Amino acid sequence: MNKLFNILIVFFATATMCLTIYGFAQTSSKSKEIKTSTTPTSSGIVVLELFTSQGCSSCPPADEVLAKYSKENNPNIIPLAFHVDYWNYIGWKDPFSKSAFSDRQRDYAQYFESSKIYTPQIIINGKEELVGSNKSQINKIVSSEAAKVNTTSINITSSVLLDNQIAVKVNLSKLDAASKVNFALVKKKEFTKIKRGENNGLEQTSYNIVYDFKSVSISKSTDLLATFTFQSNWKTTDFILVAYVQNITTGVISTATKTNIN
Repeated sequence: MNKLFNILIVFFATATMCLTIYGFAQTSSKSKEIKTSTTPTSSGIVVLELFTSQGCSSCPPADEVLAKYSKENNPNIIPLAFHVDYWNYIGWKDPFSKSAFSDRQRDYAQYFESSKIYTPQIIINGKEELVGSNKSQINKIVSSEAAKVNTTSINITSSVLLDNQIAVKVNLSKLDAASKVNFALVKKKEFTKIKRGENNGLEQTSYNIVYDFKSVSISKSTDLLATFTFQSNWKTTDFILVAYVQNITTGVISTATKTNIN
């Protein structure tokens, strides 16, 4: 009798374990909790937004400047490449271009009270704009901004991949109704053979390419959420998530953070 009792205990324990493992596997196939790491906030944060195009012959040198910052992978310096679409008509359609990114550049023109937009244009922390290939001046501004003390903070508290959707949640150190949070889904790098247009024949590796971008107004909570479509054939290790706070009146960026998608 004791032997039979022991056999039954082992049987039920094994069955319970199998059901638990099966349930975990079913859950894992549908969703994935993404581990996050936040940017240190004691030093100055620098967000570099480059407006560029593979159809512009002046852009490759600026792309190289942005690539340098991307390769350095400084947690307090966040380079972003926004590929605009208004050069697509001259022979080569930039595969990363979006009209929304051209619109974002036009918004900056209003902030700077300018009547024109151009490529390559780099905007640093939403308050300094210059030609994106001006390496020495860019380095000078970056060094100056990085030396400042960051008095506010934003943290990516969670990001969950479920059914080809990434939900990103952030927490702010304080409420500021005059600001918004920008969320960006960014691909670390991608190789392109340009076959037409002004850069015909160029084999280019682009870095920190903004694939998708959303802005959320800060209202009554320091916790904000945004979602991105994440295609099933993409690899999470190829992307990062970025979030940064921007004043809606002046365009000035006050703080930012980024995280890998593991």
